[in-house]
Amino acid sequence: MENSAPFESVTKLEAAERQLRVAIRSFFEGKDLIAVHTLAAAAQEVLRDLGRPRGIKSIFKGSDRIRPEKTKEINAIFNEAQNFFKHADRDPSENLKFHYEATKYYLLDAALLYNQLTGRQLPEMTGLFGWFLVKFPDLLGDDPNLQAAVQLAKGVNPDDFELLLYAIDQVARQQSRL
Repeated sequence: MENSAPFESVTKLEAAERQLRVAIRSFFEGKDLIAVHTLAAAAQEVLRDLGRPRGIKSIFKGSDRIRPEKTKEINAIFNEAQNFFKHADRDPSENLKFHYEATKYYLLDAALLYNQLTGRQLPEMTGLFGWFLVKFPDLLGDDPNLQAAVQLAKGVNPDDFELLLYAIDQVARQQSRL
């Protein structure tokens, strides 16, 4: 008997891209942060694995920027929620104190990994990077291009996610015309 169930053929990179796009949109739409975190962490993990052979590294996991003596601690912090949300074999009745603030950093890390791997920037990534520039300007280096973008965005409310989603859609429309 031949299997006639419908299917879709997808690469790891395509799957990670789709997870990342949905995670970013869901984040700005105010969707459930556990679902957003799970998607972002899955995308980040795949992109990190794809980047490793090319020397592309996460800004958190496996990064040269983290002191060697702190690596284990940082990995434990970043893996705790991710592992909790996808496994129940060792701790079926355990509760997690979910620090949802980490979710935005998973999104940022996955977006940076995707950009390094592909040289492309998805509309959702443009929105995410813009949001980070406005919301956390003190996290940026002294890159004059980034600082110029921060100056341009002064007066924009970084918590106006409706405007941000509108801008993402406009970037997507523009890219689809090219």
